[in-house]
Formats: sequence, C-alpha cells, structure tokens
Amino acid sequence: MPLKYTLESDVDDYVKASLNALGLVKLKDYNEKSSMSDYMKESLRGSAKTQSKANFGIPDFTVEKYHIPIIVENKLSNNKHVACNKTDIKMDDNSVKNFAVNGAVYYAKNMIASKKYNEVIAIGISGESEEEITISVYYVFSATIPPKRMVKYTNLNFLQNKKSFDAFLEDAKITEEERHKIIIRTRADILRQAKKLNKLMNNCNIGTEQRVVYVSGMLLSMQDVIAEDGTVIDPGLTMDDLKCIQSEQKRDSILIISHLQEYLDQKAIKPQKKQIMIEQFKNSISLDSARDSMHKVDKIVGDLLPKEASITKQIFSFLYKYVYLEIDLTQGALDIMAEMYSTFLKYALSDGASLGKVLTPPYITNMMARILDIDKDSRVMDLATGSAAFLVAAMDLMVTNANEVLGKNTTIAEEAIKNIKKNQLLGVEVDAKMYTLAASNMILRGDGSSNIRKADTFTTPPEIFEKFKANKFLLNPPFSYEEYGLPFFEYGLDHMEKGGVGAVIIQDSAGSGKSIPTAKRILSKHTMIASIKMPADLFVPNAIVQTSIYIFKSGTPHNFEFDIVKFIDFRNDGYKRTERCIKEIDSPTERYSDIYLIYKLGKKALNNKAFHSYLWDLDYTYVEDTITSDGNDWNADRHIEISTIPKDYQYAENLKEAFSWDLSQKLFSVNLDIKSHIQQPYKFKKIKANKIFTIKGATPSYDKGDLEPVIDGDDSYDYITRTSENQGICDTTGYISDSGKHPAGTFSLGLMQMMFFYRKRDWYAGQFVKKIECIDDVSEDAKLYLQTVLNGLTPKLSSYLVRDVERIFLDSDLLLPIKKDGSVDYEWMELYIQTGKKILQEQLKNWLEV
Repeated sequence: MPLKYTLESDVDDYVKASLNALGLVKLKDYNEKSSMSDYMKESLRGSAKTQSKANFGIPDFTVEKYHIPIIVENKLSNNKHVACNKTDIKMDDNSVKNFAVNGAVYYAKNMIASKKYNEVIAIGISGESEEEITISVYYVFSATIPPKRMVKYTNLNFLQNKKSFDAFLEDAKITEEERHKIIIRTRADILRQAKKLNKLMNNCNIGTEQRVVYVSGMLLSMQDVIAEDGTVIDPGLTMDDLKCIQSEQKRDSILIISHLQEYLDQKAIKPQKKQIMIEQFKNSISLDSARDSMHKVDKIVGDLLPKEASITKQIFSFLYKYVYLEIDLTQGALDIMAEMYSTFLKYALSDGASLGKVLTPPYITNMMARILDIDKDSRVMDLATGSAAFLVAAMDLMVTNANEVLGKNTTIAEEAIKNIKKNQLLGVEVDAKMYTLAASNMILRGDGSSNIRKADTFTTPPEIFEKFKANKFLLNPPFSYEEYGLPFFEYGLDHMEKGGVGAVIIQDSAGSGKSIPTAKRILSKHTMIASIKMPADLFVPNAIVQTSIYIFKSGTPHNFEFDIVKFIDFRNDGYKRTERCIKEIDSPTERYSDIYLIYKLGKKALNNKAFHSYLWDLDYTYVEDTITSDGNDWNADRHIEISTIPKDYQYAENLKEAFSWDLSQKLFSVNLDIKSHIQQPYKFKKIKANKIFTIKGATPSYDKGDLEPVIDGDDSYDYITRTSENQGICDTTGYISDSGKHPAGTFSLGLMQMMFFYRKRDWYAGQFVKKIECIDDVSEDAKLYLQTVLNGLTPKLSSYLVRDVERIFLDSDLLLPIKKDGSVDYEWMELYIQTGKKILQEQLKNWLEV
C-alpha cells in the first residue's frame, strides 16, 4: 500500500522524479521555484494591466527546454486540483492560490499578457499518494480566452524529447471549428460591451459620428510604446493615469492624444497617415474641453469610479475594464472596430446606413479568406477596407501558415511575418474616419497598417497595384454605390495578377440582372468559379438583405460553354440572428467547417472524414452548372432546386407546438373542484397585507439595452416588465447580466395591468415593476395560492396612481385561511395547491394514455 502524502513537497518530489525519469536535467532542462531565466521571471510579472494585482509567488516548476515554456503548479490533495465555473477556469484570488490548475493557468495568462510569449503550456498536478496523482495539461494561447484542455494527456511523457513535444503541439493546434467558436464567443462578448458602451456614450452626449474613433483612439492609447529590443519606453495609459486635472495641458483627453502621438511615432507610421489619424482622434476625443471637466459618474461605470469624474475618464475606464482587460484584441481574426461600429450604427442609421456601410461579421471574413486559400505567400487586397475586417482575417491566416510551414518562433518565420505585415496587405479607404479605424485595427494586431491608404479606389494610381501584385482579393463594397458596389469588384479583378482569385460578398441584385453592364464586363475579362447564397439575416440587426458571395479567377474571360460554376446554398448556416443575439439552432460550427470542403470538393466532400454529411443534402445545396453571358444568373437559386423537405429540427419544433396547443386545450377543459377533496381550514380571516408581505421597487431595473443577450450555454433569466402577457416576461429567450438579479421565490407586480406573478426563476426587472416578498418562510405551492389572493387586489390598485401603489397595497385586506391559534395556515394553502396538481396530473395521465 503506497504511503500517503502529507506535505506539498511530497508532490514536488513526485514531479521531480517524473522529469528525471524522462531524461530531463535539473537546472538545464527544468527548474524549481525561482531558478529560471530572467526573461521568464520578467514575463511572470505579467502585464501591469492584468486584472488581479495580487502576488501569488512563483510556479513550482518551469521547463524551458523547448521554444514554448511549460509551467507546473502542484497541490497536496486531489480536491485542490481545479476550480471551474460553467465556462472557464476560475481566476479569482482564492482559486488561484488554492488550486493547482488555476494557479498554473494564471501564471501562463500573465506570461502572455506580458507580450513576451504568445503561448504557454500550463500543467496542474495534485495528489494523495504516488498512485493517486491527477495531472491536467492546458494549452494557453490567450490572456483572456479560455485555454484548451488537452484531455488525453494525463502524464508528463510528452516532455521527454522534441519529437514527443512536437506531436503534443500538433494536437494542441487550434482547429478551424475551435477557431470559429472562439470568434463567435468573443464577438458576443464585444457586442455585450458595445451595447453598454453605446448607452454610456449616449448618456454622455458623445455624437454617434465620433464614437468609434473614441474607441479606437482610447484602445491605442492603452498600448505600451515598445522599442525594437522589446523595452517598454512608455507604458500605455491606465485608468489611474487620468487624473481629471483641469489645466489645458494636463486634462485627460490631452494626455490620451499625447500618448497616441508618441505611440504612432514609435510605430514609424508615415507622417501623412499619422496626421490623418491624429486629426481624427483630436476632433473626436480632445476638441471639446468640457468633457474633461468633472461630471456625475454614470451608473454604467459607477462601480469603477468615485462619484465624479471627467466624461473622458468615464468612457476610458469602461473600455479599459470591459474591453482592454477582458477581450483579447489579437485572436481569431476578430474585428473589434467593426463590431463596435455596427452597434453604434444600429442606433444612428443616418451615420452610415445612408452610405451603405454594412460591415461583415468576423466569422464570414474568416470563411471567405479560407476559401481563397490565403497563405504566407499571398498578397491580399481590399479596395473598400472599412474597418479592415478582411485584412485582419487574411493576416491571421498568413501568420498562422508562416508559423506552421517555417517553424514557430524561428528566425525565418519571424522575418516572413514582418514582411507579411509590412508588404503583403493592401487596403484602400476613402472615408477618413473609417481609414482611422482600419489603421487602428491593424495596429492593435501588431501593425499590418503600412499599406492601408486613404484614397478613392477608382483614382488610386495604377502603379500602386502594379507594384503590389495582388493575387488574393477580398471585398464587401458599399451597397449604396451604383450597381450595388459591383464596380469595386470589377476594378479589383482588373488590377490583380492574372490567375489571382477574388471573393466579394454583395447584394443578390448585383448578380440577378440589376448590374448587367458591370457584370458583363467582368465576365468578358474574368472567370466565375463559385456562388454561395448566404442567410438573409446575416447582417441583422443593421440590415436584412439578400446576399451572395461570388468568387472569380482574374485575367481569363469566362467560357460560357465549358466553364463550370459551383453553386452552394448556404442559407441555413446553423444560426438564427435576432436584434439581441446570435443563437445556435443547427450545428453552425460544423457547417462553417464543411462549407470549405463543399467549395473545394463538391459532392465528393461526402467522402471526406472531416465532413459532417448528416447535416447536408447536397442534391439540394450544391450544383455545378454553366452561366450565360447575360450577367443575370449568378445566384444559386437560379440553378439549385429549392428543397421542400423540412429539416429534422423543424419536425420537432412543429410537434412541440402542436402538442402544447392540445395540452392547453385539455387544461382549459379540466374541472378543478379542489375544495371537495380536502378538509377546510379552521376559518378565513381578513389580514392586512403588511403582516404578510413587503413591497418595494424592483431595483436595479434595466432597459432592454442594459442587459446582455443570451448566448447558447449561458444561464438565462426572465426579464419582467409591466405587461400582463406571458406572466410578465418580456422575452422568453431570457437575459443575463453580471449583477442585479432578483431571486426566485418572490413576486413581481407590473404597474400597468397591476398583475402579480410568482417567480420560479431569478429575474430582472424593467421599469415600473415592484418586487413583493413573503415575511414568513412559505413554500412554493403556498406562494402559488397567494398569487391568486394578491391578484384579487388588481381592480383596487388599478384605480390609484402608480406612486401610491405601495401604500395602498400594504394597507389592503387579504382573505386568508387561519389556524385555531390565529396564525396564517400556510400548510392548508400548500395542500390546496398540491391537491389541485394531483387532480390535474391524473386527468392529464388519462388523456396521454388515450
């Protein structure tokens, strides 16, 4: 029988013995405690901007044998192995101090936050004895995104040599499906915060035309100014740096602009480009000095600041806390500027919608970039750059490919990545504001802004395109431009290398006969490869528009007799989009992974092991066909037979709906004569409501825009308003928020119809809702009885002013069952409801059997 461990050092000894058995040498391949390189020590201090300021010491073991560092944290006892919530490993101080995995991941995230490493392996080890050891291995690739657990790695053998470690890294590589999930999750996080930020800026009277420039400028001002050797010359601004000083030279917005100037200087941004950006930042951030004077702090940032602060500091603090610290700005082809802009656009249609600015979601830009097979050698162009969403997606794929082909962190890979960012991305944007967003967006991802030009696409000197030699072209043109923006696509194809490939997402009208002059010219010079029909709700909430992706090869006229075009119907991408959220309904992650295989292989995708064949009927979603020279048959619905066969989930939804209707009709017909089945209470007596209940405003209360949309996998709670429909629930989807829930077991009172509802779930309140609680400890069934009693007050309360409701309610008489001792007979109420439930259950059982 193995000896039980009694000290944490016993676990340390186990780890040491395991590493030695693998041939790793102490002080050469691995180290204990503080015996590590100075570079790693520096990285373990993390970023000055990491959320926790606590100091948790140093890891138990570190391995620096390979190009990716390994952190090991040990704990005595397996009940100290890991602490998790529903979506991630907990990072609160207590969990980090007391649990092995949490500590290891904390150190790894700090190392990435320091920007000295891009990835770290975190290992948590806990044990009771030599035979009761638990080992969990995590691949940590972001300071904010949850790490990837390497489930099949339950020992340390992968550390033995370079071959075994490289095999581990191949397993750890983020797949396209995982990448897609990261993009969707992080996009949802940004949208949550963007909605709140939009409201804060509205409350602070920041004009809609200034808001995204505010965002981009402030996020850039939070970046460190770093010399070529990696030394931090000037740390990025934090909340504490803004002092709300009123002097002209030291006011908050001037500090931001000053840091931006130094930051752009260090990035070696060309003078003309820097001048345009700084001018935009000044016009939005620092022009109005009144925003730097003291104002009452808005409730949205009330937990971050004292009672008064400058408007500049309030907005900066929100961005710092809820975007900069919580959202990884470098991962997964994520276009933060586009997401912020889209949210602001929703509330200011005159600022952008009239210009046809419908920005492409990041999971679509990523899909289009993959379809074009963009790699480290590609030269990618976008002639309506907007916020640089396509260039962000392309750069992400190019850098990833460089690391895969040339070896991550090798000199040759690093040189290739520098060249990608400096010379292989070209963007053109005419609007100064959007140009500033695009440049900022690329800088936040490690530059990549060198070839973003502020210019009119159609007057840009041809020699620029000739020198650049684009072989990939991605585009979402302004839809309000003539012929729905198709001339942008023609111009780009005309200025590519022969044989290059371009993809455009555009309104269907452009390919259905509404842009014939341009369509015919394109076909006379270039070859159509494919057409992908996209969902109509793709751009919700900013627009509902029918779109397709057209893919062309440049430089060879289309042969209408022999050139075959691939038509794909991707209207069912697995998502349902509403004003508040994007919801998974039919395996979207798998579908976005499959669409690449369908594009590449057609119906032969069915033979690919990675293809999810059960999701597709390729007879109805894919066809190869020719097109005519008329320029009006580019859309899939002209070539693919529309399927009339419902999907499996539709049968299920219809069945549930039909059954629910039948059930409701049966319930209406049931005669519930409950009193004849139970003994009556001692007597009924009138009792003042203030003896039974408390009532107060349901605070905090929220507007819809205050709350976060539901994402699949998140807990959801009811949002209650003053309506009487649907038991007062405004939206059956539910909402989530960081705080402010009212507990289950209470009653809500909506101050319109004055209807009371017992709340079985935690809930949020809209305005004009009261919360009622029982003074005594009362069961759920008894509370259901009391709901009916309370609603007897509806006619009385409806006749008074809303401001008098609490007083009138507490002074009202309620007729309640009483025991012989004069106390309220809650047990009889409970019995009454339970008896009614049994009668219902029996009747429904008989009905179901029939």
